[in-house]
Amino acid sequence: MRAAVFDSRSNTPEDWVSIKDLSRPQPQPGEVLLKVIACGVCRTDLHIVEGDLPPIRPHIIPGHQIVGQVVDGATLDLPLGTRVGVAWMGGVDDNCWFCRHDMENLCDHPVFTGYSVNGGYAEYVSARADFTFPLPAGLDDFHVAPLLCAGVIGFRSLRIAGVQHGERVGLFGFGSSASLAIRVLQSWDCEVYVVARDESHRNAARSLGAI
Repeated sequence: MRAAVFDSRSNTPEDWVSIKDLSRPQPQPGEVLLKVIACGVCRTDLHIVEGDLPPIRPHIIPGHQIVGQVVDGATLDLPLGTRVGVAWMGGVDDNCWFCRHDMENLCDHPVFTGYSVNGGYAEYVSARADFTFPLPAGLDDFHVAPLLCAGVIGFRSLRIAGVQHGERVGLFGFGSSASLAIRVLQSWDCEVYVVARDESHRNAARSLGAI
């Protein structure tokens, strides 16, 4: 397969990421092999490539907003051909206190897609089957990919804040998560106010109906 590989040992920016021919990954027990259909670009991918996050491996395939199709390692829940999503958190240890108390997002030993394990800037990727998410047919591949990171972050924030239908809601800053969350809020008939320092962000918020 072909893949975009980040070399953390390179001192030349032009060589940080290059297209290489690699062997197709072999799914391990508990994993599925996905043919990548789409993979979004997140600011975190840029943080990894630009060295803002310390490298974990000398070579890594970035990308954690993956839309893929199961082509190997199928299960009863994930038969061949199933379209699934893969997000930033690619696995946990299943044993720490947080995992045992249904707070796996705080796991002591998490696995991150495109950072500690290879991600989706490739033709194929292996992923833990229990960390893939079957995707509804009503969303096309290119629009659903960003929902697997920025979309999830924004929606989780609304859930934790306890936002109810019809309420007034303030968003502080207007990046990718907020630009997706505002659509959810509008579908809930909420009145949305945005505070942002950057004029382009304020203009973007107004264009999407914010106050």
